[in-house]
Amino acid sequence: MKAKSVLVLLVICFSLSVFAQDEITSPPPAKQPKFWIGPKFGLDVSSTTNDINGITSQLQSNYQAGILLQFGRTLYIQPEIYYASVKVDVSGSNNPSSFNSIRIPLMLGLRFLDLGLFSLHIMGGPSYTLQLDNSDRLTGNKAFSWQVGAGVDVLGFITGDLRYTLIDNMSVADQVSRFTSSPTNLNLTVGLKFR
Repeated sequence: MKAKSVLVLLVICFSLSVFAQDEITSPPPAKQPKFWIGPKFGLDVSSTTNDINGITSQLQSNYQAGILLQFGRTLYIQPEIYYASVKVDVSGSNNPSSFNSIRIPLMLGLRFLDLGLFSLHIMGGPSYTLQLDNSDRLTGNKAFSWQVGAGVDVLGFITGDLRYTLIDNMSVADQVSRFTSSPTNLNLTVGLKFR
């Protein structure tokens, strides 16, 4: 009985010493950064189309360029600021006018399915728009809206998002039917993240 107790005690001590050596000799894991900054570019997709001419027209008629900041790893906050130019046909005369604005979205995101080379994320948050044109053709020069979306991060520094802008004073059911019938408030962006 005494010999068995001593043997068990030796096995435990040996096991602990092996684990302790592994802990000392193995290098510490590399920590991922908690802060990124980088440029971001995109456009508002006014309709779903498979026609190359329609896509080219959308690329020429609207764009946005700005900068993003990202704080956090799995759960993160991402403030952004863009200069945006969009062509809108407010009179119905098939002669769209350009409207320039500053957009400031503040997204709260959750990164999931992190496979190393790429990861997926969902996000949502408020977006503030300040119209730069002196025009009374729109209802005002300031707007507050909400955006929800999803995206992918590739190689840890390339990020792409597809977002939907929710319309004020519209029920959830109306938002869903509007999205499925004519997703006109889609925003597509691609950015780079640097440490």
